[in-house]
Amino acid sequence: MSIFPLEVSPAVATSTSMKARSLYALSPYRLPTESMLYVGDEEVAAILQGYSALWHPAVLSQAASLPRLVSPYDHEQPVADALYALPDNPSLLLPDDWTGKAREVGAGVFMTTGTRETTLEHLFACLRELYPDDDRLTALMALPAERVRPFLGIGLGCAVLEALFEARSQENLLPMEDLRQDLISATALLFDADPEAYLGPLQAAADRLLAAREAIHPVNLYLIDLFVPKSDQPPEHWPAALTAATPLNVVACAALLEQIGREPPARLAELRDKVGCDLVEILGGPYREREDPLLPLESQLWNLRHGQEVYQQLLGQPISIFARERSAFHAQLPLHLQAVGISRALLVAFDDAVLPTHYAPVIFWPAPNSGKQVEGFTRSGQAADSPQTYFHLAYHLHQAMMQDDYRAALVLLHRTGRATDWYEDLLALMRLSPALGRPVTLSNYFSETTSGDYTPAASPDEFQADYLSARTTSSATGAINPVPISGFAQQQRQRRRLDAAWTFAAVLQSLGGQPADRDGQPFVEYLARLEDRLESGDETAVVELPAAMQQAGTALANRLVARGQVGNPGYLLLNPCCFPRRVVAEIDGLSGVVVDGKLVKGCQLDGTLARVVVELPPLGFAWVSSSGTGATAPPSRMVLADQRCVRNEFLEAEIDPNTGGLRAIRDLRNRISRVGQQLIYNPGSTMRAESVQTTCTGPALGEIVTTGVLLSEAGELLARFQQRFRAWVGRPLLELRIDLEPVKPLEGYPWYAYHAARFAWREEQTLLLRGSCGLRSLTMQNRPESPDFLELRLGRLNTVLFPGGLPFHQRHGSRMLDILLQCEGESARTFELGIGLEREQPAQTALGLTSPVVVVPTSQGPPHVGATGWLYLLDSANVLLTSLRPVPGHANAVVATLQESNGTPCQARLRCVRNPQRAVVQNLRGEPLYDAAVEDDAVVLDVAANDLFAVRIEFS
Repeated sequence: MSIFPLEVSPAVATSTSMKARSLYALSPYRLPTESMLYVGDEEVAAILQGYSALWHPAVLSQAASLPRLVSPYDHEQPVADALYALPDNPSLLLPDDWTGKAREVGAGVFMTTGTRETTLEHLFACLRELYPDDDRLTALMALPAERVRPFLGIGLGCAVLEALFEARSQENLLPMEDLRQDLISATALLFDADPEAYLGPLQAAADRLLAAREAIHPVNLYLIDLFVPKSDQPPEHWPAALTAATPLNVVACAALLEQIGREPPARLAELRDKVGCDLVEILGGPYREREDPLLPLESQLWNLRHGQEVYQQLLGQPISIFARERSAFHAQLPLHLQAVGISRALLVAFDDAVLPTHYAPVIFWPAPNSGKQVEGFTRSGQAADSPQTYFHLAYHLHQAMMQDDYRAALVLLHRTGRATDWYEDLLALMRLSPALGRPVTLSNYFSETTSGDYTPAASPDEFQADYLSARTTSSATGAINPVPISGFAQQQRQRRRLDAAWTFAAVLQSLGGQPADRDGQPFVEYLARLEDRLESGDETAVVELPAAMQQAGTALANRLVARGQVGNPGYLLLNPCCFPRRVVAEIDGLSGVVVDGKLVKGCQLDGTLARVVVELPPLGFAWVSSSGTGATAPPSRMVLADQRCVRNEFLEAEIDPNTGGLRAIRDLRNRISRVGQQLIYNPGSTMRAESVQTTCTGPALGEIVTTGVLLSEAGELLARFQQRFRAWVGRPLLELRIDLEPVKPLEGYPWYAYHAARFAWREEQTLLLRGSCGLRSLTMQNRPESPDFLELRLGRLNTVLFPGGLPFHQRHGSRMLDILLQCEGESARTFELGIGLEREQPAQTALGLTSPVVVVPTSQGPPHVGATGWLYLLDSANVLLTSLRPVPGHANAVVATLQESNGTPCQARLRCVRNPQRAVVQNLRGEPLYDAAVEDDAVVLDVAANDLFAVRIEFS
């Protein structure tokens, strides 16, 4: 039975009633070759549809010549026995009666539009008028689209190659007459008993196109088909390459693949099968697409590690090329990718983000100073759903051939999955021969080409993305985000609670113990599931974090005081950070503390509440007795607060009585005013204090609280505020807590309409540095994003602003900086900042500010080793221990993640709570790299600048 809607007899199939005609598509424009032509989409589409329609088998069956794009000026007088495709847009400068003259001389004319269906309808109506009784022609017009498309693909290839010969100033080597004969033969075989017979002549025609292209570009030419759906919802439409036998590259985070697997699951099975056949490659890396550069390091690493685990589960293999739909690139990303086993990346922004400019299609992309690098692909691609891409196809190929030589590649980019008709024509041509490029997966492209550029390490300033604008309104629902700014500060503190629980569990395991099971499962397994829930956005996980951290801390504390003095109750304070900290613990029921200047720096008793400033060793403990027999705090040797100032041994902060802000903060040695602060509404406001009260001037704490209002320039009430300034004995920080209640809701673009804490300094020569993903670097950006710290450096003086996880900042000139607090939709009303002077390791201070201190009441103590001590100790201040975890399934091993934070290589010694048996340096996927030296209780590590690695420590 015939597959066509019309039965065709052999006599009809060989009919020659159609008069041979010359075929012309009228166009005022030639295909661009050396420069872009800025013409509207409608005009371009109408021209291309007319040209493509002339390659329909119904027209080609007895064409006197192959179709050509010609200028209307050359055909003001219509040619006899020609068939003209006349675009409806743009209007051509032809005589008013031109169509009538064409018909008088026996020419056919049909109008072309931007849609193929309408254009073909006009063509078929013209053919029926010219040949009313040709049954073979009727059968050809009824051909299904999949049998017509190879002819149109050949036509697209002819047009592009003709333009390429012109661009290269070479003689046109296309054998037009041979091509015409091949196509006529193919049309004659369309009704053969063998339904594939017509492909033989078409294959010959495609091979002729390939031979002609190789005369222009004799090496490989690649086509990279790239589909980038939205990361938060499964795509409704997929590119035609998925169902065709041509390679397709899909950018999809692991969470999106999970959604695809749920609705419908058959799609994921199809992807898995095609991945196995090398017809589909999944590009990705993260589990969720989010603003990773503004999140804690351990959150970033979880996103990559968990993503690889999910890819392995869903696809049977991890991904090998990193890519994202929403930009979140940063200077340290090559280091992170290498740490999780990814060595290649798609270095392309599909949004408005700014990335470093690269001229080679493949580069080596290094991380600063560390020596770690990945291969990066830098070509962004042309929109597959735009007619401009196919109109400029010769131009794009010419540029690729000129710039990239043997690495030349055409990248077609799909965002919605709906491509134009010419995309499917191109695929049809590709299935016959790689005349315009061989479709490949990106991995195959990397394998067949080499890097053309060894680029220097990029600075953080070279990566810019407007995360704030993207977060203000949800792309999926259109709802206002309630935490566009404060969500990062909340994540920072929640993550540090979780890391503290991991750390205490690991230390306890180092001592041979285990926390009790929780919710019917081993504690370590519970923590792993809790981490997955927290990072996946499960809000119920946040509620469980304090209890999990306290349970791990209590189990460790009980182990430490197990051999302490019975009947001597107290409190054990645990430090989850690997550096010493001076912390403030508020303990209810503690009536007396010995202030010795070493362990306890200060104490203040307010009824039954004791506020104790304690020196905590690195990843260690301090025990404070609660027996009440100790001496109370001696009087302070300085007045910590008066009517206008709070101070301690390190700094003095003067409060402005008119505004309620910070007039100046000074160091006590030079008495130089460093920085001032006010609350502001952008674009303009006045801060006015209503009260300034000294609320505490005790032996350990100096505190001033100011309240007031923010007024617009017209005197309108915008917001009410309260600011609390605190200086603790022994702590080199000024604590600033801001309570801000808007009266007038914030609306509009978040970078223009916001509330912020504005800091100002005197000297224009002051340099601004920021902490970004473990890097401390000079920044010249007007919007330097950093959740960790901002350092003002003038000569040897440095003043560090600690935003407490708030990442968005905006500069005004060379002497002012805003830390954004609220924009449209922001629900947070309380913000905690810090200001430090002469902080040599600001990354440590920033980490310590958001890290908890666990206070565990004990019934006996102190520990048998003394009232204070360390459990793990790093002797290099520039190396941070970001995580310490038990090794799953190994009762006597822990793994430590370390990061160098100051750009200085060193040899570090990690001393352990007991002597290790073995230490192995590994990547963050647990793959061993080399054995580290062990000396007594220390693991000796050679640390490169800005390096990130893990070390597995095994005990006997």
